Amino acid sequence: MTSQLGAALTADKAPAEPPEPGLSGRLTAMERLVQIGLARTGPDGFSEKLLNDAEQLLAQAGQRLRMSSAHTVVALAGGTGSGKSSLFNRLAGADFSAVGVTRPVTRDPHACVWGVAGSGPLLDWLGVQRRHRYARSSALDRGEDAMSGLILLDLPDHDSVVSGDSGQVDRLVGLADLMVWVLDPQKYADAAVHRRYLVPLAGHSEVIAVVLNQADRLTSGQAEDCVTDLRRLLDSEDLNDVRVLSTSALTGGGIDDLRKLLIQTVSARRAAGARLSADADAIVGRFSHYAADPAESAGSQQAGAARVVPQDAVNRLVEAFSQAAGVSAVGESLQSARELRALDYVGWPIGWLAERVTGHDPARKVRLGKLWEELRSVTDGPSGAQQAEIDNALTAVADQVAAPLPRPWSRTVRSAARSAAKEIPAALGTAMGESLPAENEVTGWWRIVGAWQGLLLGCVIVGVAWLGVIVVFGVFHGARHVPSRLFDDVSLMPWIGLMIAAILLLGWLTASGCMNLVRVAAEREIQRVEAATRSRLAKVVSEMVVTPINQELHEYDRFLAELRVAAGRS
Repeated sequence: MTSQLGAALTADKAPAEPPEPGLSGRLTAMERLVQIGLARTGPDGFSEKLLNDAEQLLAQAGQRLRMSSAHTVVALAGGTGSGKSSLFNRLAGADFSAVGVTRPVTRDPHACVWGVAGSGPLLDWLGVQRRHRYARSSALDRGEDAMSGLILLDLPDHDSVVSGDSGQVDRLVGLADLMVWVLDPQKYADAAVHRRYLVPLAGHSEVIAVVLNQADRLTSGQAEDCVTDLRRLLDSEDLNDVRVLSTSALTGGGIDDLRKLLIQTVSARRAAGARLSADADAIVGRFSHYAADPAESAGSQQAGAARVVPQDAVNRLVEAFSQAAGVSAVGESLQSARELRALDYVGWPIGWLAERVTGHDPARKVRLGKLWEELRSVTDGPSGAQQAEIDNALTAVADQVAAPLPRPWSRTVRSAARSAAKEIPAALGTAMGESLPAENEVTGWWRIVGAWQGLLLGCVIVGVAWLGVIVVFGVFHGARHVPSRLFDDVSLMPWIGLMIAAILLLGWLTASGCMNLVRVAAEREIQRVEAATRSRLAKVVSEMVVTPINQELHEYDRFLAELRVAAGRS
């Protein structure tokens, strides 16, 4: 519809002034409002009737503006016996339309055209049959040059009992650029006319005029009283700007004033734009219901600020996801796994020997395996109670952001917050898995300390063997010839035992000191892992929660911006 409407707004290149400055932009903005609304229908969404009415107005505007902008459509509407057709004939200067007093006579709309050129498509669009079209373009009519471009319609009686007549009136009332309601002294306060036609057009005062016809039946004082009372009645119906004229189709009284009104309307050539603008005002007023407050739809500075999810809400969401994913528990498990793994290299020599003699420590290996199994399981994502924590966090941020917004925006923001709720657990698991270090990673200095502990253990073994040799050769005299006094001198045994104890103590001190270093390094690694994990979790929050919400908030800001343009307040 955008291209069609744009073509309609630019198709007619007549030198006449445009219908109204900014009307094209207002209609384009209204079309965007419809597009925004169509994506948000439903029980709590935009009214389908409002969207249909707006689309109908856009279609009508596109059709009307494709027609001749040099012509102004003025419709005479009224009830049976009001003298509407007589007034039409008087203005046209000929008896073009049949006249009736007690029963409806005008079954189809009649048109009198001042300046026929280019009016055909417009008359076709209005639905005026060719046999009911009349031209005022002869040489005798040169005195009416000021009315060139006027299309004067005589509508069927609105109170006609003939099927379809009232429907034609309703249609043409919505299409005419200037509506002239013809009332008679007896029925000028007819509630049916006011309720059905005048009151709904309260926002269209600029393109409405009311004519009290048949003034010849009244004295001047009575006519003045009727006009005064009619003015009072219109003011009470918020039709303060509606012009009121008094005429007599029989005597011609007041016809000149009515003709001047038509000339002014045609000369200004703004009636079509004014009518469309008034219709747009009515539609925009209904769209304003979907703004948080009137100040925003009126274009307040606060409304111009871009809405985003508050940073404190983002931080709370990251923290909630961290708790749901068990980031703290992962850190504890990782530290325990690192300590158990380090024992293979920096442990106390006796334990180090037992590890290598037996091949493994079953209990410790099982525990280490379970720890890494727990760490690997986080890549599957949270479940159970953790899923409930995620849902609660999403609900909390959605409530915070959506609370100030009207419907349907409060609903759509909540939907945007939960749009990826089912995928979040797996995304959290992936983020956790990408942050974990390698399972069998061994730090270089562990190997150096392991070699040192192996050397100490070797010294212990040598010392124990030395003691055994001294016992064999020095205590039990196991051989007559001893290669060296070092192997049979019993006095060396206390010193060798002391040396073994010292080596074992050195191994224990080495293991204790290194395990402290392992814990410090593990804590630093945990900090790095947690920082990397939170960074990845923040990315998950941004992509799967914050971005969808911000997109919907951006659409709300765009709605307000288009609403201000459509209201002519840009």
